[in-house]
Amino acid sequence: MNAIYAFGLLILLAFLGSRFIVRRRSLSPLHYIFLSGLVYIFLGMYLGKVGLNILSPQVLNELTPLLSLGLGWIGFLFGFQFEGKYLRRFSKKYIGLSFLKSSFVFFLVYVVIFFLVRKLYFVQSPFLLYGIVLAFGLLATVNSPTLLSAASFALSSKGDYYYLARFLTSVSGFWGILGLALLFSFWHFPFFDSRIILKGSVLFLISTIVPIIFGYLFYLSTKKRTSEQDILVYLLGFIFFVSGAAFYFNLSPLYVSMVMGITYSNLTKIHERLYPLLLSVEKPLYIVFLILIGAIWEFKFDINIAILILAFLCSRALGYVLPMRTFRFLLGFPFPLPHLFGFSFLSFGGIGIAFAVSLKLAYAMELTEIFLSVAMISIIVSDLLSPWFLKVSLLRLDSKEHE
Repeated sequence: MNAIYAFGLLILLAFLGSRFIVRRRSLSPLHYIFLSGLVYIFLGMYLGKVGLNILSPQVLNELTPLLSLGLGWIGFLFGFQFEGKYLRRFSKKYIGLSFLKSSFVFFLVYVVIFFLVRKLYFVQSPFLLYGIVLAFGLLATVNSPTLLSAASFALSSKGDYYYLARFLTSVSGFWGILGLALLFSFWHFPFFDSRIILKGSVLFLISTIVPIIFGYLFYLSTKKRTSEQDILVYLLGFIFFVSGAAFYFNLSPLYVSMVMGITYSNLTKIHERLYPLLLSVEKPLYIVFLILIGAIWEFKFDINIAILILAFLCSRALGYVLPMRTFRFLLGFPFPLPHLFGFSFLSFGGIGIAFAVSLKLAYAMELTEIFLSVAMISIIVSDLLSPWFLKVSLLRLDSKEHE
């Protein structure tokens, strides 16, 4: 019965909270913490075992399917934006910049964190060491466009910098989630004994092909239906099944749902009707997801974690800032890419949170607890500072562009 009461409380909080996650015409960290929903992580911590214990470990174990559904929903929404017509509007140089930017950040963070983890922690298995460091590098590549949307009111006329930043933050997470799927496939503990490459390749192919099939089945099942309620019920059912199956087999619900979203987005022709429907459901599910994440997060903080957080945030910021002019030269960009432009990509948003918790849900170990604490604290700190960094980067650049 406790799980039923907890579920009812979550629904109530989601209903009330969704009325307060609204766009505020301000870029202050205080306002952005409500806009991004980060405040609900703290609420979840208070409702968990470190606070009121309403969301106790036993209750959370029964509510795990909601976490799976939350990951699937975020992944589907993220993948749904990858419509071929949308992507073809942008120059191939934009996609090239996205890949180069993500690759440079990944390798820089990987090198720094690999050195520190090996010095600060004794990791007996090299698989664990390489896997957890890869997770840090992949997480660093994830960006969110939420802050850019909130800042759009401050731009009198949106220019090249804004549209480039919006595109990059929207699609760059693709590389990180793709890498997460590869990590889940090849870092699959039960298969460590032999033929890892073969088994990992098979798992990755399964996690890619199956959601493509289900994306096509979802398209067929809704092709002749006009009722928005029917479409929503079918969508939730498909996402719940696909993400739940991925969760059960220790694959990435975030990735498989993203693939299903990409598949469906490129088959359907009713995007204009679906976007409002998806957004109407997004806020309540997102709030429930964040509260549950706060409840399962076993907060850890010591000197080693503080060092990792500082190194992770600094190396990530440098990775976005340092190579911008080099990338412009390599890609032949038609307008300058000054170093400060890299400060536009520091916000992780919900996709970063979903990425961070995915690893912990799949592999409950001491090392993944450390990863989750470093990731969550880094995400919170970075998103609190992001409004200020955006003011000195994108907003300043766009104002100069129109002088």
